[in-house]
Amino acid sequence: MARSPANQPENWGNLTLMKLSAYGFGMIGFVLAMDIIILPEMVKELAPAEWKNTYLAIITFSGLLMAGLAQPFVGRASDNTRSFLGRRIPYMLWGWAFVSLGLIGVGFAPNYVTLFFVWVFIQTNFNVGYGPYQALIRDLVPLSRVGVASSVKILADASGAGILGAICSTLLGRAAGGSIHIWVWLSLGLIAIAMAISTFVTTMTVRAKEAAANMSGQISGQSASGEPLNKSEDDDNQERPLHPQLRRFMVSRLLIMAAITAFPTFGRFFLEEAVKVGNPSQALGWMILVVGGALALSIYPAGWTSDKIGRKPVVIAGALGGAFSSIWLLWANDVSGLLITSSLLGISIGTLLSSNWALANELGTQGREALHMGMVNLATTGGSAAAKIMGPGIDLLNRASDGRGWDALLITCSILFVIGGLLLIPLKVVDATRLNPATSPEQGG
Repeated sequence: MARSPANQPENWGNLTLMKLSAYGFGMIGFVLAMDIIILPEMVKELAPAEWKNTYLAIITFSGLLMAGLAQPFVGRASDNTRSFLGRRIPYMLWGWAFVSLGLIGVGFAPNYVTLFFVWVFIQTNFNVGYGPYQALIRDLVPLSRVGVASSVKILADASGAGILGAICSTLLGRAAGGSIHIWVWLSLGLIAIAMAISTFVTTMTVRAKEAAANMSGQISGQSASGEPLNKSEDDDNQERPLHPQLRRFMVSRLLIMAAITAFPTFGRFFLEEAVKVGNPSQALGWMILVVGGALALSIYPAGWTSDKIGRKPVVIAGALGGAFSSIWLLWANDVSGLLITSSLLGISIGTLLSSNWALANELGTQGREALHMGMVNLATTGGSAAAKIMGPGIDLLNRASDGRGWDALLITCSILFVIGGLLLIPLKVVDATRLNPATSPEQGG
């Protein structure tokens, strides 16, 4: 039977993939601007100074814990949803609406306890939207474009994080030791606008693609090659087991994401205490721009390369680069040296994120896309959570010997990069280079 025209690779150009990934620009830009810029500043204002890393770790870890618990349930619900808006859009709209509501609570938080509960609320609802969104590539994009689609998705995420993070750090840097409240509100307003626009762009793109493929309300009504599935086959797909090596991939991703997330989480305090820069918020903004720029330059070539030679070699190369860059940060003693090392770290992270996300999509099971990506995102969240709980260890080691906590952090990140990459070597995956351009992973193996 003829393939669906909407599924042809030529109908998934870079502009279309950018619009499909716009949601990540706003949502990931929001969460990383909060994690890296706004929450550290607010915790510094509301928590005891000598335990600021610990208090920051508690609030971010608790939010991630609630998010992780929600993801598999939301993914399963999304896979089984039948509505006039399809399987993913209702959850994306929910996530955007309630995260935006939570931003008001952040701005009005009078103390640490209030900020804590508001952040848990925000993280839970963020993942109600972001989890189903992550299944869109697996839902709609042909396998021969998954690498590039993953690159564009990661690029959108990174662009949102870099642009919103840099602007928020600049705004908060203007406080210069004074009250941060007006600058916090300006940052939150900017984030809310970005989330609204990006949500609109992606939902309109998804609706148009679903309508073109006659998939509205039941995305899995066709296979990735455009072949229609009858009702009983679609029902059977709902019961297909997830990939047998998904657990190995999840452990690898957890370790890699812990390594990637650890430094940004405590970067503001690292710049202040280890590098001893005068304006750490402003320096962090410059660092975000450098890392983001290097990451952006590496993402697309990494995705394209993974489409040509396979995912695993590219992931492992990125992991080794991340390990080397983390160790090199031990000798950073000024902003210039830090920015040079950060650019190499950004290239490695971009290579890792792009190829690893393409690999995650290849391992997915048709008809259970959101559940699969929810499990993958659970590993992502677990990695972020593991990074957060390093906070008390950093504080304790720094109290025992000045700077030892930061040395331990960077060495730990290097080790996690290496182990995460090595775990993928035995993983069996589909060889995308041997498949028809619009073939699904199920058909490939």
